[in-house]
This record gives sequence, structure tokens and C-alpha cells, in this order.
Amino acid sequence: MSEVKYLVDGKQVQYEGLFDLEGLFWEIDNYFRERGYDRCEAKNYEEVYETGRQVTIELLPYKKPNYYLKVEIRVHAFFKNLKERVVEIDGVKRKLFHGRAELWFDANLYTDFEHRWENRVFFYFLRTVTDKFIKRSQTHLAEDVAIRDCWDVVDLVKSFLNMKRYSVAPRSSTYWIGS
Repeated sequence: MSEVKYLVDGKQVQYEGLFDLEGLFWEIDNYFRERGYDRCEAKNYEEVYETGRQVTIELLPYKKPNYYLKVEIRVHAFFKNLKERVVEIDGVKRKLFHGRAELWFDANLYTDFEHRWENRVFFYFLRTVTDKFIKRSQTHLAEDVAIRDCWDVVDLVKSFLNMKRYSVAPRSSTYWIGS
């Protein structure tokens, strides 16, 4: 059985008002595509009620830095009481949705996700020794990437929904030490 490290657990973003649903998910999808994640959509369904629509979407983009590690960021979005509104922005009419949006973000790191090291007790022991002493730097690097990418997508969603005053530029993956 592969081991799971929960790096970011249940970061929540709530918003109520006008927003572009298709544009929001285009931005999220584009963000993960630029960073080399593979797309996996676990849920995508819509229910129509008298009070409005409810949309549930669950994305599970993942990245495999090597044969042993798998980074997965889970985006679970729930939209309720959605009603279409036609709004004129800069002389152009656009369809936007008015309603409540709740998004949850998780980042997980899976080790030995292909179950290669679990056949025998000796292999399991070697895996433990390898994790502790040999592959520790790779694991820490993958953890840092997963945490950074999760927080960056949270900032992207907040920026897209105008929950922040200014837009946020993605954090750099390199760190400079001044002399």
C-alpha cells in the first residue's frame, strides 16, 4: 500500500456574487497544464432546481516527478444557486453566473504508488531505509513543489474572483541567497 502525506488539507475559498464559471476553470486548467500536471476530472455534474443550478466539479491533477513519487492536488468546487446574468462589460455583453462558490484545495504526496516495494518483507525494509536516507531530498523537493503549487492555485482563484485587491504573480521555484 502506498504511503500518503497530506501536505495541504482542506484550504477553503468561499465567494458569493458574479463570476465567470468557464473562465475560472480555464484558468485553473491552464495553470496546471503550464506546470506539467496531467489532467484528471473525477466529478463533473450539474443539477437544476427551482432556486437555481448546482454544479459540482472535482479535479485531481497529478504529476509524477519519478517512478516512485506522485504529487496530486485536489480541487473540489461546489457552486449553488447559480443564475445566469447578462452583463455588459466594456461594451460587450457576457454571460456570467450569480451565486455562491465554495472551493476546497488539498495537496497530497504519494510514495511507491505503483506498489513495487511491498511484495516481500525485505523489500519493505529496503524501501523504509531508502526513504529515510537516500530519497529524502527528492521527497522534500516534491513536497515543496506540491505545497507551492497548491497555494499558488488558491491565490490564482482568489485573484480571478477579485477577492484580493491586486493580482498575484506565481511564486518563483528558485530561491536566491544574497551574498
